[in-house]
Amino acid sequence: MVKPNESSGRPIQASGGIVVHPTPEGPQVLLAHCPRYDDWTFPKGKNESGEDPTDAALREVKEETGQYPRLVSRLNDTAYPVNGTSKRVRWYGMRVNQPRPFTPNHEVDEIRWMEPEAAGGLLSYDDDRRLLESVDIDALLATGTLFLVRHGAAGDRNAWSGDDRLRPISTKGERQAGGLVKSLADRQIEAILTSPFLRCIQTVEALAAATGLDIVEHPALAEGEGGRATRELVRELGGTNAVLCSHDDEIPSLLDWMVRKGAHLKSEFESRKGSIWAIEVEGGEFGKARYIPPIEE
Repeated sequence: MVKPNESSGRPIQASGGIVVHPTPEGPQVLLAHCPRYDDWTFPKGKNESGEDPTDAALREVKEETGQYPRLVSRLNDTAYPVNGTSKRVRWYGMRVNQPRPFTPNHEVDEIRWMEPEAAGGLLSYDDDRRLLESVDIDALLATGTLFLVRHGAAGDRNAWSGDDRLRPISTKGERQAGGLVKSLADRQIEAILTSPFLRCIQTVEALAAATGLDIVEHPALAEGEGGRATRELVRELGGTNAVLCSHDDEIPSLLDWMVRKGAHLKSEFESRKGSIWAIEVEGGEFGKARYIPPIEE
């Protein structure tokens, strides 16, 4: 696919993303219309000097479409001549949970979220259609990392005379909550869910502020509420980078279930207050589970 008005010279290195979004009706794929060429394609662009291709791909998607996706996997490259110069595009599979509003710009004047089959009909180039056909979209949507967080230190239960659901975190717990930001703020978190108990909510407040995400209170994460509802919640979140803050009875139970379903622990089991278990999920299957000790700022 040759595009006009591109300058020739040394090989052109570019990066881009196949961005997908899950909906109740099925997955949708992001397409962008470039007025310069009057074509429909996937967001992409030239790498800046010394720029990592993954950074370039995410930057181009953001600049062209206003979306902030999570990079999930490496896809096939495409290559084609541009006025006698070779142009190679390194593609990545990406996911967004909630699409953002789009503002037209000088590179892209329209975007569309479309079902994959309909997207293939709108794409302007055969290379893009073949690329889309090669992507396992279901597996892409079912790949992410779950972060099981035990709430921060909350003092002595026996010394608290009020409703235990309202027992707050201590000064040490506040430090652990700050350490949670250090551990997870750059992990492309897409959702933060927590037990409705105050000590859990307070543990993730700093992380929510750092990521701009809302805190979702979920009864299945409450102390003593584990079982089928909690496992169903984990299944629903299996393709998301999600934080789930809970208690010392729920986290071991969940990890035991995950191990029976294929997860394998990379270390001996621990679950200190303020700690994290990061469980990889690939194509809907549990993989490596890594323990991250609490950080106290």
